[in-house]
Amino acid sequence: MAKPIRATPTLRGKEAKQFLKLMAKREKSPLSVIDKKLYANVDKHRKYFESFLN
Repeated sequence: MAKPIRATPTLRGKEAKQFLKLMAKREKSPLSVIDKKLYANVDKHRKYFESFLN
């Protein structure tokens, strides 16, 4: 049986500003080694993943 999904927290004030700064920093940073490997693996199996879209 699946576990229930908890409500997504609402960020406000200082907490929201910190979150936005962190996301902006991550967007600008280069991909990590793990992210590069994940991207390469997904790209390698692109046809398989695209088969679910058609």
